Amino acid sequence: MDCVRTAVRQGAKKVTCLYRRDKYNMPGSKKEFKNARDEGVRFIYNVSPKEIIVNQDNKAIGIIMQKTLLGEKDSSGRSSVEIIKGSDFKVDANVIIFALGFTPTKPDFLAANGIDINKWGEIIVGDDYQTTKLGVYAGGDCKRGSDLVVTAAKEGKDAAENIIKSLLG
Repeated sequence: MDCVRTAVRQGAKKVTCLYRRDKYNMPGSKKEFKNARDEGVRFIYNVSPKEIIVNQDNKAIGIIMQKTLLGEKDSSGRSSVEIIKGSDFKVDANVIIFALGFTPTKPDFLAANGIDINKWGEIIVGDDYQTTKLGVYAGGDCKRGSDLVVTAAKEGKDAAENIIKSLLG
């Protein structure tokens, strides 16, 4: 929601959020969704990106979307997404922002370097953002899972302040 709301505030003439599931499966707060809608953001549900269309100057001019259906629920309770073949349609656009959430991966180098992760694959940190390896800090999505960009930026700033404290005593 922060991407679409920022686009509106920066003067975009039209902002559309294209989401692969229905509105009931959209993560994030209901308040953020309501605020975005109140600010003029349009929502199109049950669609998935297929291809970005560019002009001869390689500038984005649109995106090909495919309609989706919700499938079986996974262990987290979220429905899988199935593409409807032959359902392609074009959405005109001159700016495209992909806001994607991912489940954290569990890179081997973390354990090999004494950095512990929790059962969701997120890096474990203390209140000062220091990991279980002295002198190594983490914040943002690798620490808490998918969240707002502003949260990651704040955690980066807070971690930096703690690094400075540890260096200066």
